[in-house]
Amino acid sequence: MFFPVFHTVFINQGQSRVPLKVPLNAPAEYPLNMRQLQTQHFLLFRLLRDHFLFLTRGQIERVLTLDTRSTNRELVWLLRQQYLLRRYRADTFSNFQMPLYYLGKLGWHAVGNPLDSYKGYRREIEQRSERGIEHTLSIYDVLLKFILESHVKRIIAGEDRIWQESIDLGNIPDAWIQFNNDEAFIEVDLHTEWGEALKRKFENYRRFKESGGYRNRFPGCTFRVLVITTTEARIDFMQQLGPSDDIWFCTLQEFLREPLNHAHWFALRGFYALPALSPSTKEKV
Repeated sequence: MFFPVFHTVFINQGQSRVPLKVPLNAPAEYPLNMRQLQTQHFLLFRLLRDHFLFLTRGQIERVLTLDTRSTNRELVWLLRQQYLLRRYRADTFSNFQMPLYYLGKLGWHAVGNPLDSYKGYRREIEQRSERGIEHTLSIYDVLLKFILESHVKRIIAGEDRIWQESIDLGNIPDAWIQFNNDEAFIEVDLHTEWGEALKRKFENYRRFKESGGYRNRFPGCTFRVLVITTTEARIDFMQQLGPSDDIWFCTLQEFLREPLNHAHWFALRGFYALPALSPSTKEKV
């Protein structure tokens, strides 16, 4: 008597769900079929390591060059894998629970930072006061545009101790940036300073240039102050306090909307444009 023999067959047996790729991590540390990090992910990690304490979803969207929906999917994955972590804002009702993203332990390690220094980095982020975050994020908007649209050689942030320990400016600028073949101080104004405080700030810049202090500290560099503010009416008010062709004004909305070399900077003698850089020589920070 013959008995039929049946063999169980699984159609997908022996097939991997995702083609195996060369892992970014040490063997056996993570599964070989995990998603791979892309170039823009590493750019984001380096920006968070070198220039920004945290970034909003909209700012990360600009770095990843994705639409909003795709950026949200990337953020879910980066958070799940602990390349990124987030803290929430709670300073105003409109910002309540707005997430700010910073490096997780794996993101910190992916850009060459030692893991034993991560606790201090995370503590700094988590303990950051809500006061001033709006101004900080506006500065980040400006610096991010320079980084993504020009060749940035150096950024000295306002929090750098050099302004208090080594440079007798009288002000603590929001940043000093060296980009393309130009340099400039960055001042982001959110309509919170008035009268004498603003006048003194502009006077300190003028004195720093005319005394030779800038030339000594930044030899061969252009002296310019880029003031990014809220409205054109605010520009009119501020220019009366510090008339100078070395101080250029623009609204934040127009600065973020137009190309970096757009002729929208208003100064004493008219409108100016920042120098452009050939795309063939552009590099990323």
